[in-house]
Amino acid sequence: MATLEDQLVAHLSETRFEHLPAEAVEAARRCILDTLGVVVAGSSGDDIEALIQWLQSRGGPAEATALVYGARLPAPHAAWANGAMARAREFDDSHDATGDHTSVPILSAALAAAELQGGASGRDFLAAYVLAADFTSRLRLAPTTRVGGTAFAANTFAPFSAAVAAGRLLGLRGERLSHALGWAYAQCAGSVQLQQGGGSALHLHHGLASASGVQAALLARHGLPGTEQFLSGKFGLFNAYAGGDYNLQALTDGLGDRYEIAQVSIKQYPSGRVTHGPIDAALALRAEERLDPSDIVEVGVVYTRGGYNMTCEPLAERRVPNSVQHAKFSLAYNLACALARGHVDLEDFTPQAIADPTVRDLAARVEVLVDPQLTDVIPPGMVSVQLKDGRLLQRVVNYPKGTPENPVSFRDCVAKLHRCLAFAARPLEPGAVEAAVRMVSRLEAVEDVRALVELCTCAAPR
Repeated sequence: MATLEDQLVAHLSETRFEHLPAEAVEAARRCILDTLGVVVAGSSGDDIEALIQWLQSRGGPAEATALVYGARLPAPHAAWANGAMARAREFDDSHDATGDHTSVPILSAALAAAELQGGASGRDFLAAYVLAADFTSRLRLAPTTRVGGTAFAANTFAPFSAAVAAGRLLGLRGERLSHALGWAYAQCAGSVQLQQGGGSALHLHHGLASASGVQAALLARHGLPGTEQFLSGKFGLFNAYAGGDYNLQALTDGLGDRYEIAQVSIKQYPSGRVTHGPIDAALALRAEERLDPSDIVEVGVVYTRGGYNMTCEPLAERRVPNSVQHAKFSLAYNLACALARGHVDLEDFTPQAIADPTVRDLAARVEVLVDPQLTDVIPPGMVSVQLKDGRLLQRVVNYPKGTPENPVSFRDCVAKLHRCLAFAARPLEPGAVEAAVRMVSRLEAVEDVRALVELCTCAAPR
């Protein structure tokens, strides 16, 4: 009798590029370009260079490339480096219904596998991307309860995304792809605690989780059997992480017709996703009213409990953050930044920027009301500003820019990539960047994706 795992693996094995709807392919194209940009910006993130130096010191075959740096590493180590860079700036995309950081493990694993395998076409790459995003999004949609609330983070599920993407590009199908997913299950780890310390552990571990998925695919390719019933078994994923409460229909409904990558949002701000609706509302108020921060008495936000837990607690760290990592997950800092500066961008997340007394003073005047009726993972933006002259200004943004309901274009992703270039650890040659953009725009015509890697490591002349 076919198991749940058999049904899902058959879909992952048998689906080809030509089976995919156009909207899924276009969503993947935007995600790929967007994530290349955030990898470039993340190359100068906290402890990234130290990580790459350590990975180089471990030795091993030169199978794949750490983007920007050009270091040649074993495939899992290249995925580790690129995954860490993709998450380092908190600027990567989001599956809003689940809070999954979709592209971090997928792009890093897919590039590593494509380099290792050689000859992977753009069509194969896009198919692997779409299938990996859909599989893990469905895994995260299925639980009806979550052990520990929102304790298990995107890192926990990243080995599955990476194993699907790498497995497809390494030619794994059927039983061998199932073994890869079994090995991915055996390496699931990580929780929101990684975010609490204010350091680099969160993004370094997300890269490690990506590497685990590549390693899972390589173990299966070598013929080593992964665990069976990795989802539905007595101690499988859903019993271990969701207390056995899951909705089978979420895993299989519309399988092969509807692809969750079309529901992935492209971030406009390098901060925790739950802050983006309020940021949009604050920026709109500032632009419309030409606000001066000295005229603001109080900033009010109506928010979700989950958003509050992530970006308002512990109160002392989140209200006036003293580290860049805490600033990324501070609702008060992000709103104060939007209202005081009129932007929330990469330059706003440096030690100097978060020490700005004007922003810190305004952040201390942000008051948050939790509305128990707001239950979406990503809340709308509901912001009010009380002014000294007695006026109360209010703005509601139901769908932040970058969501499927308020989407960005491929051209918008190009503009974001150019914003990221200034933060590269090593400047990239402008002509190579433009060639990479053109390549992604016609990726289904590319014969070997290794050419894209080369463009993303082409340093500008000093």
